[in-house]
Amino acid sequence: MAGEDLADARVTFAGLVGDRVYAFVDTENKSDFPWLTARMGSELILFRPRFVKPPAATDELSDAVDYSTEVTTPGGDTFRIDDPQFLQVLEKQFSRSLRLRFSERSMHDSRPISIFGLGTLRGLSEETGMTLDPRRFRANFYVRWDDDLPFFEDKLIGRQLQIGDSTTIQAVKRDSRCVIMTLDPETAAPSPKVLETVYHTHDGCAGIYGAVLREGIVRAGDIVYAL
Repeated sequence: MAGEDLADARVTFAGLVGDRVYAFVDTENKSDFPWLTARMGSELILFRPRFVKPPAATDELSDAVDYSTEVTTPGGDTFRIDDPQFLQVLEKQFSRSLRLRFSERSMHDSRPISIFGLGTLRGLSEETGMTLDPRRFRANFYVRWDDDLPFFEDKLIGRQLQIGDSTTIQAVKRDSRCVIMTLDPETAAPSPKVLETVYHTHDGCAGIYGAVLREGIVRAGDIVYAL
């Protein structure tokens, strides 16, 4: 579903607190990737979830109530995420048998942290001839590096990065991309050229993944240090 901008976030070994703590499981999918995603129905990214009482970045431990979530549909209806009626709405729209899963540790595709350079966004915009919305790339952190060359973050694989006062992340691998980044985050309209450009020019990768070595709080505007 749609993401959101945050002013600050607590970063734990599991990733950003609250990130991907809910998922809808396709009960007929027996693979190791059973989640309902916008790959199955692009309009899923137009659903907008929000925490009723968001976990505060300063809270070291969150209670279950802090993850209470409402979702607004593209048509403007709002449901609690655990409302059986909402499950029926999704099952009907996406023609799948679903069940809701919650995990405080989050459910990521690959690694708990994703990082995307704003220079990379500019470079891909130039290559595609499109003004690309950064939200297409669904990263946790968007960084303006001192070296503003596109794909500069690829050079950081194997390095440790400190964000702000304490949070330390190991840059572990490039981010292999899929069809999700072709979808306009406001309309869900597809632009296959984005994926074609990344695959033909950048080995199918854009941005990097990281593992958390030291937990902490990250705030918008924090400096990122390559250690």
